[in-house]
Parts: sequence; structure tokens; C-alpha cells
Amino acid sequence: MPNRNRVWAYSLERHQENEKNKLVWWGEDGTARVPSYKRYKHKLRGGGGTVPSTWWTRELAGDTDEAKKELNSIFLEGTPLQTPKPTALIQRILQIATDHEAGDIVLDSFAGSGTTGHAVLAQNAEDGGNRRFILVEQEAYAETLTAERIRRVIAGVPGAKDEALQRGYGGSFTMLRLGPGLDHEQILRGESLPSYGELARYVFFTLTGEQIDDTQIDETRSYLGQSSRYEVYLIYQPDIAFLMRTALTYDWAKALGQPGTKARLVVASHKLVESELLREWRIEFCQLPFEIYRFRA
Repeated sequence: MPNRNRVWAYSLERHQENEKNKLVWWGEDGTARVPSYKRYKHKLRGGGGTVPSTWWTRELAGDTDEAKKELNSIFLEGTPLQTPKPTALIQRILQIATDHEAGDIVLDSFAGSGTTGHAVLAQNAEDGGNRRFILVEQEAYAETLTAERIRRVIAGVPGAKDEALQRGYGGSFTMLRLGPGLDHEQILRGESLPSYGELARYVFFTLTGEQIDDTQIDETRSYLGQSSRYEVYLIYQPDIAFLMRTALTYDWAKALGQPGTKARLVVASHKLVESELLREWRIEFCQLPFEIYRFRA
């Protein structure tokens, strides 16, 4: 049993189970005052992870000097960042916290020079993993530094010290630039209604979880396109009077015709059709966000 001055790391029941499974080590002669817990590599996260320790040396996790030299080897023209994170540090975290086979997603909300994306690509190349990453950066260098670093480490950096980086890690990524957000309060007051296209993109993604194909949008018939499950329609104009008088009506719904293989998802300010008929025609009604039709200009 542990020394009476120490606290339990596990419940007594868990400790007894560990003893039964021979996972507790009491030293060579079985008299250690502080036992150790056995961890087997094949049982670690992902089947090939790393047992974490509390002391990470420079040789293990790198340092800012090493990180700066690595970044300079990627950008011979220089960079605005003086203290990037070491790639080895992030790789160490990935080895401990991610599953190399499960497609874990690693999020870095303050991407800076892109070290996290670099580390994910490097670790995937090292252990054959399929981790993915999302990098978020709002500074002006997001395109010229953050994204450009990812492009270069994918393709290969001839002047790099590391041979794998020289060859390039492979992989791919997509860079997206976010537009201005919808001002919910102004929309509710009817002061600033989004254009048809803006609301179409918002509604389509919110309801389907998929990106809209702008080429499919046909505003004349309120059609936004198809997702994997739905045909999507949006009855809308950026005008309060229109929203107050224009609803999903019997004639509008009937004009859609007989349903095909996919249900129809119709977004409008309000509906004037019985729910039973909508179910019969495989139409699902969704009210416009924020119920803006209730507010008069």
C-alpha cells in the first residue's frame, strides 16, 4: 500500500484493478514506497503515441532560437516574427494528444507564422498519420507568411537543415478569407438587411453544414441549390415590406411539383400551409433567422 502521507492517484477500486492486471510496479524488490504505473506503447492513444513526461528539454522540444533559424531557412527574404514556436514542441504535443489514424483536427486560433500547420504536416509525414489542421490568423501577414509557410513546407525547402523538410511533407490545404459578419442586432431592427446572396450562403451552410455552390443560385425561383440531403429554397428580399407579405403559400409549394429523391428545404419569413400537406410533399419549412419579418421599418 502507498505511504500514508501520500494521496491516492486512483480510487481504491481502480488501484485494485490495476494490481490485478499487473499494471502497478513496486520496484525491483517490491518494497518501493511510491509505486509506478505501467504504460504499454500499444495501448497509448492512437497505438503509437508517446508517454508524457513533465520535463521537456531543448533536445526534445526545441527552443525559440532554433525555431527562428528554421523559419529563416524557409523565408530567406526574412519575416516579421522574431519568436515563433518551435516545430518540435508542437510535434511533441501532437504525439501525446492526437491519434495519427483517426483524422484528428488540430485548431490554432492564433496561427502566427503557421508553426502548428507545419508541425501537423511534419508529424503526418513521420508516422503516416492523417491529422488535419485549421489555422486562424487576422494579421496582414496571413497570406504572405502563415499560408506561404504551409505552401513551402508542402513543396519542400531546398535550404532547410532537415532532409524531410528539404523534400517537402506533401499534403494540401485551402485558404479562405472571411467576409464581414452579419450584424444580428441591426438585422433584428430592420436597419441592415443582408443581400440575397449573403443570406443565401449563411442559410445554406447553417442548415446543411455544406458550402453553397454560387453557380446554382437562381433568385428568380428562390432556389439555392442542392446539398447531399436537400434541395434548398430561400424566399427572401432585403425589404421588410416583402418579408411581411411574402410567405410559403399553398400555390408556391404546389408549384415545386412532385418530390424527387431529396426532400425540399424551404426558408421563408412565415408559412400559410398546413404541416400535414408539407410532409406529404416532402417539404421542410424553416423560418428565416431572427424572425425579422416581425419588425416594421
